[in-house]
Amino acid sequence: MSDDAKAGAKEVHRRCELIIHGASVAAGAAAAAAIVPGADSVAIMPIQVAMVAALSKEHGLALSSSLAKSTVYASLGSIVGRAGAGLLLRWTPVAGNIIRASVAFSVTEAIGHLVLERLESGESLT
Repeated sequence: MSDDAKAGAKEVHRRCELIIHGASVAAGAAAAAAIVPGADSVAIMPIQVAMVAALSKEHGLALSSSLAKSTVYASLGSIVGRAGAGLLLRWTPVAGNIIRASVAFSVTEAIGHLVLERLESGESLT
């Protein structure tokens, strides 16, 4: 790989990291703002789908909305089990909001990095 190609790949990776972190912060804020536990998923899913689409676009791939959604759902399957332990704590006032925000941030980060890893390795998202 030439030096220009390496520099280009590093720049794409840097932009993807910004996309992941921005989406994670937005998901955390959406979860913290949700008054009813569980309602945060309605606000978080579009953020995660947009993140996957933006990551794909950075790698020159056109991604349909349905493929982005299925990628997010598939990634969630591997993460949700770990978050289950905090489910009961999510119902507590104030602390519940903090926990929901933390879980939403962490899950979105994990999904973003899983997708980025697949894109950088040349694997398909399907």
